Amino acid sequence: MFLWKSKIDVNLKKAIDINLYKNYRVIIHCKNLQENIEKRIKSGGGKVLKSIYNIDIISASISPLLILRLSEYPEVSFITFDSFAFLCGRSVIHSNKAYIGDTYNLTGKNVGIGLVDSGIYPHPDLLLPKNKIKYFLDILDGFKYPYDDNGHGTFISGLISGSGHSSEGKFKGIAENSLIYCYKAFNRFGRAYVSDILFAIDDILTRSQKDNIKVLCLPFEILEYNPFIINCFSILFEKCIKVGLVPIVPSGSINVDEETIIGLGLIPHCITVSGVNIQDSIKEFRFSSSNGNKKIGKPDIAANCVDLCSLNTDTEYISERNGKKLYPKTLDIPYTSYTGTSCAVAYVSGVCALLFENNPALTFKDLLSLIKVSSELAPISKSSQGNGIININKLLP
Repeated sequence: MFLWKSKIDVNLKKAIDINLYKNYRVIIHCKNLQENIEKRIKSGGGKVLKSIYNIDIISASISPLLILRLSEYPEVSFITFDSFAFLCGRSVIHSNKAYIGDTYNLTGKNVGIGLVDSGIYPHPDLLLPKNKIKYFLDILDGFKYPYDDNGHGTFISGLISGSGHSSEGKFKGIAENSLIYCYKAFNRFGRAYVSDILFAIDDILTRSQKDNIKVLCLPFEILEYNPFIINCFSILFEKCIKVGLVPIVPSGSINVDEETIIGLGLIPHCITVSGVNIQDSIKEFRFSSSNGNKKIGKPDIAANCVDLCSLNTDTEYISERNGKKLYPKTLDIPYTSYTGTSCAVAYVSGVCALLFENNPALTFKDLLSLIKVSSELAPISKSSQGNGIININKLLP
């Protein structure tokens, strides 16, 4: 589980030694008696931000002195910075060169998809002919009604379950009848604290069996190798798999020519998806992390991630004021395009929803095996595509 030579992360200790900040946002791992540590944080003048009992951690804002005091308690095993995660992608405006809505018999009907992102805009393609936004939780500001001040989460949702209502069915998602459970953890600048993401995943895990959430779509990356943080995600992913919830993550957005998979994409308990460019001919996508020909078994598969068309957003729309719901205006331009490995994650998430509709009893290993068997190697480096690109005609009835 967690084994560390020192209870305080080395970088956090350096910051404390030079009096860098008055307070620090940290993650604390507890061996036991987590509620006792929460009480000590509050009595010491700190603020408990999140408690995630599935992996025994607390997120808190506390002083350097309190950090040092907490490290002396036997219940505490490790304290580190609450790191940032970043949404994957490069914005490309109004280009419809790639479309993912092929014809098949499955639509992902009633399969839940947990999405941790920047929010979700009440776009007509998500509301008509029926509402696909099954659940929305704003971790940052606590708004009750869906909104998206960045646009990324809405775009990803459209790739997965958009109905194509605004385009007469042309730009529909891969699993148009799947249901989105959206957690807004990322701010308008595309950044999120790791603890907020872990909290969201923990909540999705808790409600997954009751709400038939089968897919965990995580279209973001962590741009540092922090073993403690990676271990937190790994433990949660393993718990997800045990209850039939499949985590899907991007390989990352660092240069394809290097050994650049450094974060969540290395975890074995998930499907790691890289991005490729298949517009005219199949080419490597420059900003998709690869394994540098190391034998690490990642990425697992690849999918197109260049110039995909999906839902636009009014990023200035706020869903409520003084507790009253506000309604969005009609978008002048209902669609936009986007490029990035997060698009490949959305595609594979939708494909998995179709597979679960066809056979709800599939396990993580079953699903990964099916996807690998139906994938075909492209004439590009294997280190950037894993087992290849999914041939959806081989995979779906």
